[in-house]
Amino acid sequence: MDNYETEEQQVEAIKKWWSENFKMVVFFAVIGLGSIVGIQQWKHNQVVEAETASQEYDHILNVVKDNKGEPINQQVEIMLNDYSGYTYAALSAMLEAKQMIEAGKLAEAEEKFQWVIKNSQAQNLQHISRIRLATLMSAQGKNEEALKLLNTEQGSFRASYLEVKGDILVALKQIEDARSAYDQALEAYAAIGANAQILRVKRNDLGNS
Repeated sequence: MDNYETEEQQVEAIKKWWSENFKMVVFFAVIGLGSIVGIQQWKHNQVVEAETASQEYDHILNVVKDNKGEPINQQVEIMLNDYSGYTYAALSAMLEAKQMIEAGKLAEAEEKFQWVIKNSQAQNLQHISRIRLATLMSAQGKNEEALKLLNTEQGSFRASYLEVKGDILVALKQIEDARSAYDQALEAYAAIGANAQILRVKRNDLGNS
């Protein structure tokens, strides 16, 4: 505006610019407002969905706690289909897997653990499910498959992975390798200050090489 000689010329220039561009200004203002409203609505929907997922999980948890043997497969299916992005879905699948193991439905339990491994966003639940699945597979004599399952990034669960690996190697009668796995597991537990009394008993049972 410094190029205009008088205040009147500046005002006239502003009026001219506004008459030529007001539609565009209004258009972008409306678009911007719509975006804000859309984001707020999305956030609201996310909160409502998370609360619903939490309530559904609480219901499943209560059914399991009642210990009446009532199956929870229908409720869990709803969780896996409608709320798969939430941790509650993975927790529900793990609860059902436990229920299935108790009922002797081992193949179905494996499927639930596999779902958590493939779909959960929570790495700790992935690790726990992988470890439980390997243990379950070994109990069915599928020891080689179980060992392959444990061959992955282990993070802070390294001690648990090594302990289960040792258990599987004992089942395969590979005692020397089992000793090594147990020893490494004991070191890993010690590094995080965890109690490993049961593991020490298992290691002592193998004696020295």
